[in-house]
Amino acid sequence: MKKFLKYWPIVLILTITGVYYWRLFRGDVPFPGDLLIGAYLPWLEYKWGNVVGVAIKNTLISDIFSQFFLWKNEIARNYLQGQWPLWNPYSYSGYPLLANFNSGALNPLNILLVIFGSINGWSLFVVAQSIGSALAMYFYLRLCKREKMSAVIAAIIYAFGGFSILWSQFVNVGTAMIWIPLILAVIEKTSLRQDSKWLLLLSPLFLLMVLAGHLQALIYTVIISLGYFIYRLGLKNRTFIVTFCLAGLLAIGMSAIQLLPTIELMNSSIRFVDDFSKAINYGLLPAGNIITLIAPDFFGNPSTGNFWGFFDYHETMTYLSILGFLGLTFSLFNFKKLQQAKFFSILAVIALLMQFDNPIGRAIYLYKFPFLWTSVAGRINMVTLLSVSVIVAEMMDLWPSLTFRKKLKVFLPALMMIAMVAAITYSSLKLYIGQLQNPELLLMEGNLKVALRNLAVPTLLTFFLLGTMLWAGKNRIWKWLVLMVLLADLFRFGWKYIPFVPKSYIYPETEVLTFLKKDHSVFRIEKELGEILPQNTWTAYQLMSPSGYDPMAISEYVKAFSRDLNKVEHPGVTRFSEINTYDAQALGFYNVKYLLAIKRDREGKLGGNFYNHNIDLKDWQKVLETKEVAVLQNKRYQERARLLKADGSPASGSAQIESYGNNKIVINFKNLDGDRLLLTDTYFPGWTATINQVPEKITKEVIPFRTVSIKGLKEGRVVFEYKPGSFFVGLGISLASIMAWLGWYFWSKSQA
Repeated sequence: MKKFLKYWPIVLILTITGVYYWRLFRGDVPFPGDLLIGAYLPWLEYKWGNVVGVAIKNTLISDIFSQFFLWKNEIARNYLQGQWPLWNPYSYSGYPLLANFNSGALNPLNILLVIFGSINGWSLFVVAQSIGSALAMYFYLRLCKREKMSAVIAAIIYAFGGFSILWSQFVNVGTAMIWIPLILAVIEKTSLRQDSKWLLLLSPLFLLMVLAGHLQALIYTVIISLGYFIYRLGLKNRTFIVTFCLAGLLAIGMSAIQLLPTIELMNSSIRFVDDFSKAINYGLLPAGNIITLIAPDFFGNPSTGNFWGFFDYHETMTYLSILGFLGLTFSLFNFKKLQQAKFFSILAVIALLMQFDNPIGRAIYLYKFPFLWTSVAGRINMVTLLSVSVIVAEMMDLWPSLTFRKKLKVFLPALMMIAMVAAITYSSLKLYIGQLQNPELLLMEGNLKVALRNLAVPTLLTFFLLGTMLWAGKNRIWKWLVLMVLLADLFRFGWKYIPFVPKSYIYPETEVLTFLKKDHSVFRIEKELGEILPQNTWTAYQLMSPSGYDPMAISEYVKAFSRDLNKVEHPGVTRFSEINTYDAQALGFYNVKYLLAIKRDREGKLGGNFYNHNIDLKDWQKVLETKEVAVLQNKRYQERARLLKADGSPASGSAQIESYGNNKIVINFKNLDGDRLLLTDTYFPGWTATINQVPEKITKEVIPFRTVSIKGLKEGRVVFEYKPGSFFVGLGISLASIMAWLGWYFWSKSQA
């Protein structure tokens, strides 16, 4: 019983997490599978046990099934095969996997997919982020001498606040959020004990931050940690400064296994030249979005199909919780009373300013702050959420000591904002929009009705908190009531937005996909531009394509793709490589054997007998047909490995792929008059080749693919292997750094 009383906050956090994820206990999965199979062919042809098909909850989180789940599944598959997850052969005719920072290929939580399988492991991965973030924040706040219940409330805000929930299924940032409070805890412990050896723990924690796979979170954490170090320890103690710097250097060394491959890929990728974020003003928010601090659905919600706000819901949402907003106003009115929260109060204000369109927010993009200027501004909301969580814990401790007037003052900004926005919205609705019949204004009338309706719940929750907290005394029951309101607030928000689906919705089999998988030759597929087989999803079925979607795509390949397949004379770069022409010869050169075409009627609806008029059916043979999809086989298909003469024309002979793996390809050839062997896989540094066990240089004479010289050879065996020096050098540096850290750590303990 005593142990339970001691650890009841941890039990409470675990119980709350279990309640939030209750649908997992009935076998559902936190994954937008409803969008995958309910909006895209070939799955859309089926009802999946429903009367009218699959209802879609959220239309804006397709990246989860187009990138993150696929990466994690492929990473786990590589580990189960006993190899490093270095190369992804499925999109862009192949490109790096581990070097792609967002994939988090070395994230320790990947072990969950290895042990429990891709679907169950994914569910546990998502849940682990919430549990880890909550417990880490609770531990840090207890170290800061916050009361247990105050720390629990703040931990729930951190783990289930707006940003955490919106990004929970993207898995990398959620993992990063586990380690941030622990990094702060190390600095806090150093301050409390005045002992520099605690700073040694920063090295493995920053390694875990790197391996989480979220670059913006890493950069923000480095900046926050440096600021918090100065705030808590100052710059007078030379031992602290030296230890902090050495721990940082060792962290960089320990992370070299990830950092060096990522740097190599970044230098070749479209990351720094893609105009995606610039086209949306870098995601910097208009001033009106400040209302989403209180009313997250003022501009609608994608789960109810009425979102009408700026850009993208999960990239522009500032919501923390009603209690989190009160914490923010509390810190501004009671700044002098704050302890640790004083630092976070300043940090929260800076983070909010950087999220909105103003000179401070634009500065990152104007002056191209390293790595941050290519990202969307809204992701700094994780810093706001972190800061507000710490502030709320301190507010809850100080609250009983405030006078009634000061308590009321904390609520006034929220009440005034709600009242003012409601008045403006209602006035616009009644006095302006209602007088006109312009279709655009009628649409705005509907949007304003949504906005007014979605102010109701935040207003109600604010008054609940007002009634609970204004008369809060020294008895602790009021904190439990605040927790109940907080859970109602955040769970309502999360359950509304985040989809949970049956396991049968996770990349299910269809007649079309089964047919393609039965062809065991080495080939690629393509699909018509439209509502069919979203980018990269073919990876789940171990099918390959020259198309792809990734902000880390290789620049040279992306340009060649646009030039060769879309006939663009002066190609730029984009993270979306999709075909919009259907040249059988060009696609055949890229090893495309099958094209998935959509069947429509004369009005363009699914299920007719007409094909896209740009598809020349003389070059394609129909090999499978369902009600809404046709699989067309390319009559001009070319094998992936082939022999070429010096002028690039086909040579006499043969090239047969003996084995094809992620990191190793074996080809046997017989040659009559060829000069080189072409493998239509993407050229990238790190691939090596041997011919009859003799090393041979790989060239890119046929951009963007790989070639090796076979001049004068009648037959042979070519082995391509991906052995990137950036990875293996990084591995060596990491191991050496870990050994150095272990030596330093045990030496420091012996000196204690």
